[in-house]
Amino acid sequence: MKVELTPDAAHWVETELAAGNFPTAEDAVRYAINNAKIAKIRAELEAAEAEGGSFTSDEVRRFVREQLDRAALSNVQ
Repeated sequence: MKVELTPDAAHWVETELAAGNFPTAEDAVRYAINNAKIAKIRAELEAAEAEGGSFTSDEVRRFVREQLDRAALSNVQ
């Protein structure tokens, strides 16, 4: 799959590469995607908390682990 980045996104990737934060553009984009996935999980947890959900610590850990496992599998495929 080929993706065309917006000028802002391309600038971020180029800046990160120049700073030596990532060895390749693909690594920088992968990092950004993983952070987006983590942000989604956080937002879901915060929404549940705002609704007054009564989840146990174990339920929250299980949910987060499942989401992270799912994200890791999608990175492999």
